[in-house]
Amino acid sequence: MTKISIAIPTYEMNGSGAYYFEELLKTIRTQDFHDYEVCISDHSKNDEILGVCEEYANYFNIKYYKNENKRGNCSANANSSIEMCEGEITKIIFQDDLFVDKSALSKIKEVFDCNETSWCFNGFSHTKDGKNYFRTMIPKWTDMVLEGRNLLGNPSGVSLLTKKFVGFDENLTLLMDTDFYHRMRYQNGMPSIIEDCLTSNREHESRTSSSGVKYNGKIDHPDGGWMINIEELEYALEKNKETREYPDEK
Repeated sequence: MTKISIAIPTYEMNGSGAYYFEELLKTIRTQDFHDYEVCISDHSKNDEILGVCEEYANYFNIKYYKNENKRGNCSANANSSIEMCEGEITKIIFQDDLFVDKSALSKIKEVFDCNETSWCFNGFSHTKDGKNYFRTMIPKWTDMVLEGRNLLGNPSGVSLLTKKFVGFDENLTLLMDTDFYHRMRYQNGMPSIIEDCLTSNREHESRTSSSGVKYNGKIDHPDGGWMINIEELEYALEKNKETREYPDEK
């Protein structure tokens, strides 16, 4: 069995998708751990992502799927990419993000080899140009994760035992990550934390969190509030109303 599957959901991203995707593949190619496969579910209408895959097919094992179902739904495409994974461990990473540590996959493998854990988060930074990095963060579980208080980062910082994947909710956009984190913890316990910075999140206007999402409410918190979509919040709270207390807290 392949040790690690790298799941990458892709799409055109306003014309920048293929460029960002190739930048990510370059950082995968330099990894010092090599027992992995790359699983791509592509929502693009064109074949630019496929073209990049063909260029890199000689460097590592690439599995490509042209996903024409629910095009534009980030959760659905992420689910599709992970469903392709056959490795023991799945590392999720979005096409516009990057690995910034050449030993990232080795460190992820080590966490699962040395700990009884089902999932983990890694430290991450931010970048605008893929070359300069800033605002490095160590993921932290907080109260009100389900409501959108997110100090854990986006799913590019998540790795999990493939068999423990609970699926992203395809009805959610803004809360797709925190709803997923909540359900993962309820079913699989607290995640492990890799404090080392292994990935970097690219900041740009085409990111899901900054485009096409209606912010129509705010949640106040002593440590700082955040904007929300009220309809998504009500849906997530109602759906998870029976699982608000985590088994590991009892």
